[in-house]
Amino acid sequence: MGYYVQTTGCSVFLPKARFADAYKALCDLNQHDELKIGGSYGGDKISAGDPRPDGMTYHPARWFSWMDADYPSKCKTLEAVLQEVGFDPYFDYAGNLEALSYDSKTGCEEIFLNALAPFMRNGSYINWRGEEGELYRYEFQEGQMRQLTGNVTYS
Repeated sequence: MGYYVQTTGCSVFLPKARFADAYKALCDLNQHDELKIGGSYGGDKISAGDPRPDGMTYHPARWFSWMDADYPSKCKTLEAVLQEVGFDPYFDYAGNLEALSYDSKTGCEEIFLNALAPFMRNGSYINWRGEEGELYRYEFQEGQMRQLTGNVTYS
């Protein structure tokens, strides 16, 4: 099961000059096992309920939804991490991130977008539609992301 969402419009801008910092912020999320909702339970190896093994920077049996538990070792670029989350990133002619599309089950996209908020241009936004028709928007302003809900009125 799962709840499907898709982007319906997007205008974001993350300058190429900030990609290294944004990539680091996304990789640093892997240290936050408390944010992860995926995991392995039971079996003869380590389980999500077990403590993190000594010397590891992440828990090998806990992960973000639909992602590899050690995605930073697999994903070497900002683009690769965004794709691992489930986004299709689009870049302008200069290599800046200018759009993200998403069409899948909900997972950890909000966590990763929050981590990108400090690097997004003020006024960037992503419009979403849920499988039951609800509409919402993530807006980026002053290094923060906020979610707006409501009705769309055409005039």
